[in-house]
Formats: sequence, structure tokens, C-alpha cells
Amino acid sequence: MVWFAGMQMPSPRRYDLMLWRSTRGREGAFRTKQLDLARVASGDSVLDVGCGTGTLAIAAARRGATVRALDPSADLLEHARKKARRARVDVAFDLGTGESLPYADDSFDVVLSSLVLHHLAHDDLRASVQELRRVVKPSGRVFIADTGAGALHGGGFDLAAVAARFNTVGLETVESGSFGSDIKLVGELRYVLARAA
Repeated sequence: MVWFAGMQMPSPRRYDLMLWRSTRGREGAFRTKQLDLARVASGDSVLDVGCGTGTLAIAAARRGATVRALDPSADLLEHARKKARRARVDVAFDLGTGESLPYADDSFDVVLSSLVLHHLAHDDLRASVQELRRVVKPSGRVFIADTGAGALHGGGFDLAAVAARFNTVGLETVESGSFGSDIKLVGELRYVLARAA
């Protein structure tokens, strides 16, 4: 798997260390803010696409949500499983990619994608957004946090520009804006909360 335009995916421990450093030790607050903006509540069925080492998925499970999480890296998933066991929460971790989600239509109340889409080529990006829409319930929400225009490692990716085309895949933006968090090594972050159109 390639990460940040040609960089090799780091080991799970280095991945967590990079997140800790880039959030200046405030990854927990960063994840809590995402869940607040996504309106994740106890009893929700949640899918975290591109879960990495599972920190966001674990935080959602701590809120009482039923959580599945998916990532293309078996190494990151194994580390995520260990973190979930240590946290004493139940999260089902699955190997796969956002372009072809292994879940039935209308399965989840909330679908999360955090700092994933900017890694994808155009066709994979479109397929992934279509899949996010496919697996969210008609009354559910899709929450995406990713880079904005001018981000350091976004490769020209701008979440606002992507969200402007959500209607073509059956999503309607409910709320969007600046995430209000400048993560070191990433730059400006934005979020979009959408629902089935």
C-alpha cells in the first residue's frame, strides 16, 4: 500500500507515533471532535472506512455504537484489534478497500472516513464515495474529514470540491466547514456531513 504520494505505509507503531506527533498528543480530542460532528450516539451502527490502527473506531465503540472498521492493511488491522482488546471494546475489523465494501446496502447509521480520500486516484475516489452512499441507511449519515485546498499532503485534493459533486452519487451535504484543527504534516482539514438524497 502506498501512503502520502509514494511513501511506504509505516509500521503500525510508527503510524500511531506519527498521528500522536502530528496531533501534538491530542489525537483523542481530534477523534472525539469527529464523532461529535458526525453525531455518533449510543446504539448507532457505525462503519469506519480506512480505519488505520482503529483509534476512531474504538472511540465510537466507547460511545456505545456497534462498530465495524475496514482497512486494506492487515498489519494495521492486527494492531487495531490489539488496541480494541486493551480498550475492552468490541469492534469488528475487516480487510478491504472503500472501492468495494463487503457490506449489504443500507447497513449503517453512520459511515466515517477520516483522512483517507485524498490518497485515492480519481476513479477509486468516485467508487469509494458511491460505496459510502450504498452502505449508509436512508436515514443515516456519511461523515468525511480530509484535506482542504492548499493542504500539505493532499496532492491537490480539496474535500469541498469533492463534496460539491456528492449529488451525482445520491448524497446531500447537511453541514460542512473547516475542522478547526491544523494537524502538523497535513495542514488544513475540512469536514462534510451528508445524508442520502
